[in-house]
Order: sequence, then C-alpha cells, then structure tokens
Amino acid sequence: MADQQPQLDTVEKSKDAFLNLLAQLNDEQFHEFDSFARSALDEYHGQLHQHSHEDATNEDMEVEQHDGSFQPVNDLKMMRLGRMIKDLRAKVPMSAEAPGEKTVIPNTVEFSGFNDNNTVHVDGFLFSEEDVDELCDQGKMSRNYCLDCQSRNVAPLNFISHSASVLQLQFLYQVALANKVKDKVVVDVGSRLGAVLYSGHLFTRAKRLIGVEINEWFCELQKDMIRKYKMDDRVEIQCKDIQQLPELLSKQADVVIMNNVFQFFSELPIQQQIWKYIREQTSKKSGLLLVTLPSLQEQLKEAGLSSNKLMKGWVKEIKLNYDGGWFEDINEDELEEIQQVHLYKVI
Repeated sequence: MADQQPQLDTVEKSKDAFLNLLAQLNDEQFHEFDSFARSALDEYHGQLHQHSHEDATNEDMEVEQHDGSFQPVNDLKMMRLGRMIKDLRAKVPMSAEAPGEKTVIPNTVEFSGFNDNNTVHVDGFLFSEEDVDELCDQGKMSRNYCLDCQSRNVAPLNFISHSASVLQLQFLYQVALANKVKDKVVVDVGSRLGAVLYSGHLFTRAKRLIGVEINEWFCELQKDMIRKYKMDDRVEIQCKDIQQLPELLSKQADVVIMNNVFQFFSELPIQQQIWKYIREQTSKKSGLLLVTLPSLQEQLKEAGLSSNKLMKGWVKEIKLNYDGGWFEDINEDELEEIQQVHLYKVI
C-alpha cells in the first residue's frame, strides 16, 4: 500500500493540473486543445498496447544496407529540369492544386493546429526554400499570418508540399535508386505534376516511367508536358485509381514510388483500404522496390495501421546513407529533406 500512495498522489495532482489548464482556455482555444489532446492520447494508447510487440518485430525485421552507389547528373539535365519547372509555374497556381481540389488536413499530432487559415500549400518541386524567401522579399508571399488584424500580432504559417523537392528527386535517383532502374519499369502512385516522371526520364535509363493519377486535370497537365518535352518514348500516364490497376503493381512494376500520396486526400478508412491493397499486390512480386516519402512506417502509422504488423513478411528496409557527401554544401534543412526518402524491398 505504501508504494501505491505516491502513484495515487501523482495521478490526483495531474488531474488537478489538467483541470486548471482547461479553465484558462477560451472556447476557440478549448476546441483546438481538445483535438490535440484526443490525438495525443490515441497515439499514446496505441503505443502502450503495441510497444512490446513492435519492439520484438523490429528485432526480427530484415534490414539491408544500401550499396553506396551514386549516379551523376550533368548540368545540362539539371538546366532542362529547370526549364520544365519554369514552364509548370506558368501553368499552375503557386499551391499547385487542381481546380476544385479538396485536401484533408490530417487529424494527427504532427498536424495539430493546422487549419485553412494558417496553412499554405506551396509545391516543393516548383519552389525551393530560396524561392519562397525571394517571393516573401517581393511581397508575393508571407511566412506569417495576422492573428487579430493587428500588424504586430502575427504567427508563422504552416507550409505543406504535395510534391518531392528537386533535391529529394536527385537523392532518389542519384543515390537511393542509382544503378537500380536501368531497363526497369518505375511506377509513381499519385503523380500530380509529374515531377518523379520528368526527373526519372532525365536522370535514368528506366525502360518505362508510369504515372498513376486519379485527377483528370493533373493527367492532362502531365500529358501536355510529356508531349512538349518529347518524353513520350518512355513516360506514360494512367488516369485511374491505383486500385483499378492491380497487375501494374503485381506484375509490371519493378519500382513503386509513393510521396505521401494518400494522407491529404483520403479519409482514414480509405487510406487503410488502399495500403492493404498495395501490400497485397506488391507482395506478389519478390524483389520489387518501394520508395516512400516519408517512411513507410510513418505513413502506415498515420493511417491508423500497425506498421510493423503490416510490414512483417512484406518488405525489408534498405538503409540509406543520407550524409555521404553526395551533394556539395548541403545544410541541415536540406539534410532533413533527403532523410524523408526511404527505400524498401519486397521479400
């Protein structure tokens, strides 16, 4: 009983502190805090029940080291990619969202407090951090928003991108997939602007690069770019839901790339359905490579699935060396960018 008393005291003190905190919040703050608290408790509850199982699974999960290969890209190809980016900037809004497109801000701890008023969609393929800084200097964009229409009371905006950045694409093809896609079929699930396809055409000798995109506006945009830059010898677009193309995953693809493709566009039940479908189909082709941004573990977790349970018997991770001196003058923010790229092999 003596050992239990301090624990009871801590619980009671925690309850009192929690109630005192709630008393300090106004209605708007309470609703925001309520969303955060529910998400945090859900996540912690899941960790309590899965911790021992997932630790054991992590020990059993196969891991393979990347072979350290590197594929150079010459300046002419980078200049050509730059022309494509300039062309796309003239065709799409700064957010790179399709007309009428609906995005869903996930109700997770990572995106707690994000809403339509304080979140900006800026495409990472079209605009680097330096580009955003320049736009802010020109007054065409702001990094802050006004909290109460008083110019001094501002807060930082949240930035979200739905495309991989140029640096991430360089790391993807020059390091992660270096010497692994020659004469292979690469499938980009949720290809949107086509960044993965255009850079793949420039940087690799892949046999085919297939973009799967459900939004017709993005499909037409990609097809126009493919025709204009004469990439139709190896690049094609399938304007369909990936769930309508099982054989593309189970038989045709050698590499499947997914850049956080479901989290912002589908509710949780649909995300879970698609992930289970992808596991089912790709499991049929041993040796198939999966590239995800961010990690597969993180994406499955955000979809409300047990990452280790789903990954066990499906894939092994190929550990990448992010800080291998691949690119000159890389800073901490850029290092964090490429650390979003993860590579897996179907067992």
